[in-house]
Amino acid sequence: MTSRRVVYKDSSGSYQAAAGFEAFRAAGAPDSDLFAIRIAEVDAPSVRNALVVMSAGQKISSSGHMSGVTGQASNWDDTCGDVSCPNVTLDGRSLAMKLRHQGWLPAATTWMAVVNDNNFDHLSDSGTKQQLVNGFVQWLQAQVRPETRSIYLAGSSRGGCLVMLMAQQLRNNPSLDGIELYVSSFDGVCKYTQGELGTTGDKINNPVRPSFTSYGGWATDLSAQFPRRARLHIFHIAGGEEVAPLTGIRAFSAYSGTPPKTGSNLDWGWYKQNWVKWKHKEIGNPYTEPSSSERAQAVSETLDAQLTWLDGWF
Repeated sequence: MTSRRVVYKDSSGSYQAAAGFEAFRAAGAPDSDLFAIRIAEVDAPSVRNALVVMSAGQKISSSGHMSGVTGQASNWDDTCGDVSCPNVTLDGRSLAMKLRHQGWLPAATTWMAVVNDNNFDHLSDSGTKQQLVNGFVQWLQAQVRPETRSIYLAGSSRGGCLVMLMAQQLRNNPSLDGIELYVSSFDGVCKYTQGELGTTGDKINNPVRPSFTSYGGWATDLSAQFPRRARLHIFHIAGGEEVAPLTGIRAFSAYSGTPPKTGSNLDWGWYKQNWVKWKHKEIGNPYTEPSSSERAQAVSETLDAQLTWLDGWF
């Protein structure tokens, strides 16, 4: 399939808004930031009972980045030009492809898109990031049809934070009150020094963290972040390994009341959180990152755990 830039460069090198992605530019983010965002529409039927958006995490280097959520390979961007990236393939074991083949959300009536690069970078300023979130939300809302009854968002790492922030805006829109909203976060990373998703500098320790590690999540009073929770369903897989040493970059963790020193699995009805022992990369890419002897368990506790959770709703 083809992954398109939301803003591309024409033959003269000038930025242009790509057809169908005009909402991103309208939200105000700089063209130079939008140029890096690349999205592939997997299915785009005219009848849209359901909408699905899945996002990979932040690209750290100039090369591509693999994702067990979207299914993209590590070299997915090898064919990218100034307009698009043709011939992007998605791994059949990924969350996106597994969900597509479950039959709960038939391809004939489900619009699905994968965000290969969201450019929702941890180090960007908060103003630009808010414009990007607004662009993603407005683009997704443009896909809603009168028959739309459910929206499913999933993301890993920075993509996990992105879909959580998108869910905030979507659930606060009264015109979407009749739509079920499902959100899967895989070790979603929000920047606590900018207060993303209400995160603070209080760390909640991972109760199943490996020995001699400091895995944990930045605390957020998630109920305060989602005051309107009707038809809202969130499942967060938390590991909390520091993404890079001594950076403070790690996943979020919800709490109620006072942040505990050590966390526990949560199930509030509308919000579910499971702690896992896996490293950050292992949660995002459970088919490749763990040792071969542990991959089956990692897949079961991450990607497949989310599918089991969804099965309970569908």
